[in-house]
Amino acid sequence: MSLHIPWRAAVWRPLRQRPGATALAILGVALGVALGLAVALINLQAVQDFAGGLRRLAGEADLVLQAPGKGFSEDWYRRLATAQGVQVAAPQLRVYGEIRVDGAWQSFPVWGIAPFASIRLGQPLVPTQLAHPEALFDPHSIVLSPAAAKQFHLRVGETMTLRAAGVTRSFRVIGLLPVDPPQGAVGVADIASAQWLWGRIGWLNRVDLRLAPGVDPTGFQCQWQDRLPPGSSLETPQQQGAVAARASRAYRANLLVLSLVALFTGAFLIYATLALGVVRQRRSLAVLRVLGLRRREILASVLAQGLALGLPGIALGIPLGNLAAATALARLGGDLGAGYFSASHLALRGHPLLWLAFAGAGIAAALLGAGLPAWQASRTTVVRALGQGSEEDEAGQKLLPGLILLVLAALSAAIPPLGGIPYGAYLAIAILLFATLFLIGPLARLLGRILPVPEGALGRLAFLQMRGTPGRVAHSLSAIVVAFSLVVAMAIMVGSFRDSVADWLVDILRADLYLQAGSGPGARISGERVAAICSDSVVRQCSPMRRLQVNLLPGHPPVELLARGLDTADPGRELQILRAIPAAQVGPPPAWISEILAGISHWRLGEIVHIPVDGRAHAVRIVGIYRDYAYQQGAISIPIEVYRRWTGDDSANGLALWLRPGISVVNAQAQLIQRFPELRQWQLETPRAIRAESLRIFDRSFAATYALEAVAIVIGLLGVANGFGAQILLRQREFALFRTIGLRRRDVVGLLLRESLLLSSFGVALGGALGFAISLLLIDLVNPQSFHWHMGFHPPWSNLLLVAAALMLASVVTMLLSARKALSSALTVVRDE
Repeated sequence: MSLHIPWRAAVWRPLRQRPGATALAILGVALGVALGLAVALINLQAVQDFAGGLRRLAGEADLVLQAPGKGFSEDWYRRLATAQGVQVAAPQLRVYGEIRVDGAWQSFPVWGIAPFASIRLGQPLVPTQLAHPEALFDPHSIVLSPAAAKQFHLRVGETMTLRAAGVTRSFRVIGLLPVDPPQGAVGVADIASAQWLWGRIGWLNRVDLRLAPGVDPTGFQCQWQDRLPPGSSLETPQQQGAVAARASRAYRANLLVLSLVALFTGAFLIYATLALGVVRQRRSLAVLRVLGLRRREILASVLAQGLALGLPGIALGIPLGNLAAATALARLGGDLGAGYFSASHLALRGHPLLWLAFAGAGIAAALLGAGLPAWQASRTTVVRALGQGSEEDEAGQKLLPGLILLVLAALSAAIPPLGGIPYGAYLAIAILLFATLFLIGPLARLLGRILPVPEGALGRLAFLQMRGTPGRVAHSLSAIVVAFSLVVAMAIMVGSFRDSVADWLVDILRADLYLQAGSGPGARISGERVAAICSDSVVRQCSPMRRLQVNLLPGHPPVELLARGLDTADPGRELQILRAIPAAQVGPPPAWISEILAGISHWRLGEIVHIPVDGRAHAVRIVGIYRDYAYQQGAISIPIEVYRRWTGDDSANGLALWLRPGISVVNAQAQLIQRFPELRQWQLETPRAIRAESLRIFDRSFAATYALEAVAIVIGLLGVANGFGAQILLRQREFALFRTIGLRRRDVVGLLLRESLLLSSFGVALGGALGFAISLLLIDLVNPQSFHWHMGFHPPWSNLLLVAAALMLASVVTMLLSARKALSSALTVVRDE
């Protein structure tokens, strides 16, 4: 005979008996789904809009020839335009000007185009309505993207002041582009004007090609790729978008995983809710088993309770996630702080498949959280379930699964990354969190055996309660431990990275003053000015730096080439050297690569590589690897004398200045500005100011991570309220017995106060230890495998102590508030017994 009970009695009534815990679990799932969906939507839309913008920008072009840095001779345009199979060729010169915003010069990209060729290709680079089309060819006319016009508060007909190649010039805004390009705020001018004003006559850095009908782009690529100038690439617009997507893939994947932390913690909230609920229903379920209810029906009823918690959370989380994503895209664009995509405003489009994916993730989290309580409820024998304390018998048998999971976590951590994504490390972190479920109870029992029993009566009762009920402790603390461990792990990872960046800045910023011609790559100091400043009476030593981008790795974004005033015998005075070999006196000149470039390229010390500069490939020997957090796509440094020998270019983007003894920094700044008035338009900063600005940029870049930490803290507080509140409700008979045998109300409150402090201290200690272990995985595996950089271990102790104190305070408050209701119903409980 089988007993079938109605859905309302089996699923909804147990949840309705604890409305607070039910609401908190639903809220946890909703926050998890919303946060993960919002980050996924922003990432997906940013990549799609960037790739789509590149395709729109190329118009009907089949292939794009481009080179970073100085580019290539315009002779290549003539060769390609007259090549067999080419129907239209549109040349471009992309340069950088500078615009003054809030008293500071800000980099501003300007694209020089051939208007008629762009129109033939259908490129949206020419305004559709111009009162005077001939104004396009005026050297002092400029067309702005809508994003640029909005950002700089400019309208058609107004004048825009730009610094072009160090010279301040006025441009008249003659129109707006039909749509924003993926780069956001840009200006467009005639290509001949751009070549003249920026001193780049005879040079280009991009040519868009439309092939004749029937010509295969892949075949044309193969035919021309080896004949092109060094450092250039011939790609389809789709390939360009794929390069940008690959460059940001690790960042997007890590951010998505961090955002799913909230959903993962929501699963543990459901676990805590249902585990304590199953304990509370244990006798009722045993009676139903006696009456004929089968094991699988009990299993199904508890899983259905998990779905009853998960589905409302999903229904609330998906619209909330869409709202958060739409707000973020409207205000911040697709850039979440890392600078991979434009920060221009975007409108959210519908992504039903992504909604379904996160609905499935929410259901999976609900079933995951309900799985263990459901299995325990179905496997408990009737005789044990009808007795008191049967849940504690099971708690002591959970050590072996926890130990097995720890071994699996260690094995998973050894899995190498796939496509630059550390799946093994992510799996190890997830397994560690699951192992916690099986370890909390045994560790609580072990701690109760090791520590001495307090002398006071209330303290003794609180201690024996924890030691004697490890199963209940495990259920109450699971969500708290998981949430706090993830907060600790993220805080340590971000804090360690921030301190490592700060230490690195202290190590490399050794000069007294640093002069930068501007923020853009086109801002330079002429050779004459470099010589004059370096020979000034206040300057003891001067180290110029020239910076440009070069293509070193196929299918990878450009790498930064840094020509510095390096001492080949002691490069550590300018760089934070990690590994090095002596520089040879003969053969190719020496070069040092950042650890990021070393990780991407797999180049080894002593290897000879070729750097494309000014259309020629120059051989260098890798003699060192150094730490550099400034250039995410990698950097390679060479002595500036070598660069000048290659190019004849004696200009610099910046200067490091060491002052003569006895001259203060303030006096030196004043004297230099007096002798060189143009320094007022440049950036003359102290190392302290540069460090402060760099750390401000760091904090802005990690704003999304800080928000994820805040959500994890909120869910941790929900876990405190859920777990401790449920424990109070489960112990009403115990409190009634205390009152019956003579304990006063304040005695019971004092007992609960001691229990909450003891349990929360144990939860914080265990969560902190787990968080430290996860942070080591993040620091030693996830970051090196994803971004190819290493960092020190610098826990932010003050922040961690504040969060721990907040969780402990929340546990005390929750325990005491829940106790009021439990104590007030003590007489009722005794009467029912």
